[in-house]
Amino acid sequence: MNITKKFAVVLFICASIFTGCSSDDDKNEPEVVDTTTLKTFKDVTFSLDSAEGFDAGRFFSTETGKSYKKSQVDATILPKVDIAFYGGSSSLNFFVSPNDSEDGLGAKATKTDFINHVKTEYTIEKFNKLEKGEDLNSLTIVEDGNSFPDGNVPLVVLFKNAAGKKGVIYVKSITRVGSNPRIVADIKIQK
Repeated sequence: MNITKKFAVVLFICASIFTGCSSDDDKNEPEVVDTTTLKTFKDVTFSLDSAEGFDAGRFFSTETGKSYKKSQVDATILPKVDIAFYGGSSSLNFFVSPNDSEDGLGAKATKTDFINHVKTEYTIEKFNKLEKGEDLNSLTIVEDGNSFPDGNVPLVVLFKNAAGKKGVIYVKSITRVGSNPRIVADIKIQK
């Protein structure tokens, strides 16, 4: 192998190592997949701890693609948060409008309607096949005021935010033991 090829190989290896070792500052940020009509967020975590004393927060913005703890939501972030979560016990979990006075961020936050107890309107299989935002247009989403127990996971939750964008949350897992009680979900929403 000539010197130029050896140098190129060494340079490639160094670049690969540098890229692989780069900062983990965004390790808690969900992966975002953008298509022309649908945004997908993978592995979004929501805290089951109402004090949010661990890594995960209870609030999420589909605009910024980030999770927030209540203490991180300022006047700039407040209108962008469109999903709030409450996990009170193994039998009482629900997504709630950010403007909810008890479990949300208060009256100045945005309104989002959720169907926490989806019977037949939508399935996990439909979520997995969903690729176009317009496929959600026919859904009627009216706040149901329901909750779901840990034992029903995995499941889907439907929502419509203040901008009229419809979406689906696929709750994949719930972890109550250990040092970071949380749920993990994928989210798809119309652009």
